[in-house]
Amino acid sequence: EANAQRFLRPTSLAELLAVRAAHPEAELVCGATEIGVYVNKHDRRYAMLVSTEGVTELRRVTRTDEAFVVGGAATLTELEDAIGAELPELKKMLLAFASRQVRNRASLAGNLVTASPIGDMAPVLLALGATITLASPRGERTLPLEGFFVGYRKTVLAPDELVRAVTIPRPARPAAGAGVNGRRVADSFKVSKRREMDISIVAAGFAIELDEAGLVTSARLAYGGVAATPVLATKASAALVGRPWNAETVRDVAAVLREEFT
Repeated sequence: EANAQRFLRPTSLAELLAVRAAHPEAELVCGATEIGVYVNKHDRRYAMLVSTEGVTELRRVTRTDEAFVVGGAATLTELEDAIGAELPELKKMLLAFASRQVRNRASLAGNLVTASPIGDMAPVLLALGATITLASPRGERTLPLEGFFVGYRKTVLAPDELVRAVTIPRPARPAAGAGVNGRRVADSFKVSKRREMDISIVAAGFAIELDEAGLVTSARLAYGGVAATPVLATKASAALVGRPWNAETVRDVAAVLREEFT
């Protein structure tokens, strides 16, 4: 405590939730790659800062048969190390996210909670069907990531809630002998003035599943920088389903996509 400002660093989730509930006006700090800019560049000061980094269970990235579960204080580097080569579309976006030094501090949950429409991680996570689990002393709730963003830099987080985890589904492995079809197509893209250390002008994530005949069975196309929030292109995604995965389909669906955002 100094100069009428307080900094707390709870070491258990129960303690953190209690502090969060008692002081909803406090600012949570996890990495400080965003709040540090406000302090440094905008001379902003906070009456109370509460760090989430001392809670061990929030720092874990665990792997189950179905998903990667990323704790609310886990860094982007910890996520990168955990997924290895399994989700190249996610790793591709991570490598375009700031610098290694920033990724060593920045958290996945923090990038989502800022709710910037040009945040790097949201489009690819939306495409992958990620969910987000919110915790408070009242309990927990899990919702699809597309239900988390409600407006420009606004989320559904209640004043006493924090992000406990982000869950990223692991892709189903193709059956033996599936051949070129019965496969998954996924990628991510970021357009920016510089290749690294720059905010995106627009970013996108894609995840498409094909059946044995090469027809699209499911599709999730997601974008950042085209609306007040990161958003799924639901019309274009729906237009892909049932179509063969070829250049003609892509041209037809591109026409739908052009009309989806203003």
